Amino acid sequence: MSGTLIFVTDYGLEDGYAAQLWAAAWSASPGLRCVDGTHLVPPGDVLTAAYRCKTLARAFGPGSVICAVVDPGVGGDRAAVAVECDGVACVAPDTGLVSYLWTEARQRRAVRLRTPADASATFHGRDLFAPVAALVAGGAPLVGCGEAVASPRLREELLPVADGELLHSVVVAVDHFGNCITGVRPTDLGGRKVGSLSWPGGETAQVASTYAEIGSEVAVLWNSSAHLELAAREASASARTGVRVGTPLTVGLR
Repeated sequence: MSGTLIFVTDYGLEDGYAAQLWAAAWSASPGLRCVDGTHLVPPGDVLTAAYRCKTLARAFGPGSVICAVVDPGVGGDRAAVAVECDGVACVAPDTGLVSYLWTEARQRRAVRLRTPADASATFHGRDLFAPVAALVAGGAPLVGCGEAVASPRLREELLPVADGELLHSVVVAVDHFGNCITGVRPTDLGGRKVGSLSWPGGETAQVASTYAEIGSEVAVLWNSSAHLELAAREASASARTGVRVGTPLTVGLR
């Protein structure tokens, strides 16, 4: 594998932490092509990070490598993993960041990474994840990076649960516009259609195809990554409804 390295973190842009990932990657693999996917994942938000990893993997495709670092347990007993899912690799703390990549892939493998003895206990992004991701993006085989494992850790709440004519899910991300993205995908519907979406304190039965179709209230529609989302027209659905990442939702099917 040799291709683009994409960073996904909650580091922000103020402190130089994100730039240090670039430095570490270039030190391990000089001249590597790197891209900032996002450094604005809300701090510690694994659900949003997992969704961002999925959308960027879809955009860049096979041969790309994602370095995903949203790591509130850095320096603790959480494991570190590298996975390859349908030709896209991801190096990350083993906290569920790779859940969508893993569960939606047909061909996949995973290894557990070893933390270098001289790694900072507070900055594994720089001292572990970025160097390993850069080596993989530069062509190093995944199998040489660690010990093979059957599966990484998966976050069950990212995947909807069917209950007769209902699907139970959560908001997995809220984007810059305030659209509330659910874990529901077309494959979860079992051939049925969306009839309604409810959340604590609210419900909508308006199903739109575009944002322009939404009236003065909120509606649901399929977004560009084929996830169902709650949206408002030229407004934040999150602010209007109080729905946030992790808010439970119920989709009524018909």
